[in-house]
Amino acid sequence: MIGKSVGSIVSGKQIQELIAVPSTATVSEAVSRMSEKEVGAILISGSQDTVDGIFTERDLMTRVVNAGLDATTAKIGTVMSSQVRRVEGWTSVEDALSMMVVHGYRHLLVEDEGKIKGIVSIRDLMASMVIPDTPMAHEGRAQVTRGLAEAALRVAASAKPGAGAKP
Repeated sequence: MIGKSVGSIVSGKQIQELIAVPSTATVSEAVSRMSEKEVGAILISGSQDTVDGIFTERDLMTRVVNAGLDATTAKIGTVMSSQVRRVEGWTSVEDALSMMVVHGYRHLLVEDEGKIKGIVSIRDLMASMVIPDTPMAHEGRAQVTRGLAEAALRVAASAKPGAGAKP
């Protein structure tokens, strides 16, 4: 729902553990772990519990399959995205969603005072905006969901560069 923080979204996720592999793992090993945990992104861990990067389904498609690499021999450290976008847990869902839309991010690393709390995806944020928390009859839920979806679309549209500008 609008007004939530990304930290509360992370706390409410079913998977609470951080899914990670070392940069020396193969793409195949990383994808197996992603499939096993049913996630669309995996962190690439460095020495001393640092995050060196992130590997997503999109990275698999563009940097491995499309590039003709062998997933059983290619190291994840060579095909990961090294720029992991981070936000503090207190960041609002709306602000995080705006950042994702403007910059084209699909995942954000959520931290509290430098400590990693989890990952949120654009799907997590959109779901939090359109699925009400309070129990209600189906008829009421449909109206609330429609209203929240419209609000989410307005937030996303206003976040795009040049939004509202007339040609």
